[in-house]
Amino acid sequence: MTAFPTGPSLPLSLDWEDWYQLCCPPFDAADAHDRFEDRLERATDLALELCADLGARGTWFCLADQARRHPGSLRRIADAGHRIALHGFTHARAFQLDEATFRASLQAGKAALEDITGAAVTGFRAPEWSLRDSAEDWWRLLPELGFAFDSSRAPLKVLGDPAWPRRPYRLPNGLWELPPPVMGLGPLTVPMWGWAMRLWPAALLRARLEALAAERAGTPLVLHPWELDEGQPRLPETTLGHRFAHAAGLKGYGSRLRRLWRGLALEPLEDWIRAREAAEVRVAEPVLAEVHS
Repeated sequence: MTAFPTGPSLPLSLDWEDWYQLCCPPFDAADAHDRFEDRLERATDLALELCADLGARGTWFCLADQARRHPGSLRRIADAGHRIALHGFTHARAFQLDEATFRASLQAGKAALEDITGAAVTGFRAPEWSLRDSAEDWWRLLPELGFAFDSSRAPLKVLGDPAWPRRPYRLPNGLWELPPPVMGLGPLTVPMWGWAMRLWPAALLRARLEALAAERAGTPLVLHPWELDEGQPRLPETTLGHRFAHAAGLKGYGSRLRRLWRGLALEPLEDWIRAREAAEVRVAEPVLAEVHS
């Protein structure tokens, strides 16, 4: 029987979308699901297998339109002990919508996921970390729609703002914000997911992961299940930058992650938040008792 880790942990997140779902033409067109090969079930199988091998559970940020196309796959994810959160109704970036449309898409997406799984959806991550630009303050809408946490604000140039905190924090309305992990400083800051996790030296990444886990830092690892699908077609009709970020290091990535993540306790974001809030209560109780004595 495999012994799974139970020590210092890191939250694990997976963005459940298909291989072609980039936030640029032609992949964001209304007919994209019909134009490109559907490989989401294959990618889901590979990601569930990876998690099972590592004894990992995670939070899957899911697209509602894909959930309607693949309800059985969504139920399999939930039945495997993972948590379901919302990645959007479609893969449109938040700042491409007006505020009313964004609100309606969250309501409809949350309801669709909950209807399929029967479980409450309390987390949100905007496609391409897009609570920025004109949508930068739309996190204020989330609690009133039933969300307890967000993971949409990347402390990284282009995708967000390097000045944003690198550790989980509460926004003024009490919403938890769990930013993805980055490393480096200033213009040399890079993401610890996607192309960088696939290409940076494994020893460097492993040391950083162990440090984050020992700290219980709460910055969630990020995986797109399609990254495990080595048989996916090459992206057509796109820029060299997009092709590099999408395809570099895909070959053997599943084996690489098994080595990088082996021995780490990987948990849903909801579990980290619950443990953090419980710890805050334990710290506050003696102070309150002293005040009232």
